[in-house]
Amino acid sequence: MARLPRETIDVRRTLKFLRALEKNNDRVWFAEHRGVWDEHIRPEWEDTIGALLATAVSFDERFAYVDPRRCLFRLYRDTRFSKDKTPYKTWISAWMSPFGKHGSNAGFYVQLCPGECIVSAGIWDPTKEAIYALRRHFADEPLREFDRLLAAKRFAPYLPLRLDPLRVTPRGFPKEHPRRDLIRLRRLTVRRVYPDAALARDGAFATFRAAMRDLAPFVAYLERVAARANENDSE
Repeated sequence: MARLPRETIDVRRTLKFLRALEKNNDRVWFAEHRGVWDEHIRPEWEDTIGALLATAVSFDERFAYVDPRRCLFRLYRDTRFSKDKTPYKTWISAWMSPFGKHGSNAGFYVQLCPGECIVSAGIWDPTKEAIYALRRHFADEPLREFDRLLAAKRFAPYLPLRLDPLRVTPRGFPKEHPRRDLIRLRRLTVRRVYPDAALARDGAFATFRAAMRDLAPFVAYLERVAARANENDSE
């Protein structure tokens, strides 16, 4: 078995840096403190994501071929169309799927942010074909497996489901369908927020790895259902 990448992210140092960045969100301050970012936080975060991808191979072998850099979100904000012109995000994050940081595929999201350290999983930005496949599945299929996943004790800390639903039932589906909340979904995720102190004590890698193991069956289920869109296209 290949050795896992080193995981040395210092959560306390990282959160301290991000708190300071929130108070001093400008290029001058960042330039003065760039050494901490370049020498510690950025490479340590990349190592952490690499280690998480390596452990994810146990439940999806496609993760073995993912470059961790393809999963990382930039610290720099896109301010072109925003009234908020602060140049930097005040968190670091990554989306891990077999295709990198694309929320159109089922995967895992991790974030370090003061007061909002998060693990999330699901499908964030499904394609039109995938979202139709999900809606059709929830409308027409028995959901015994899905219900078992949600009822599992280890899954409870990540509920409720987050659907960002449409206000009305989309065309082609019964308006009064008993699963209309699921049919109206625009995305499908769950998440858990961890106290800063707990994450600093237990470590980002260990905490996020445990969460990903809890959530892996949910991600695999969604990936399997959404993949039917591609199967239908190839017929």
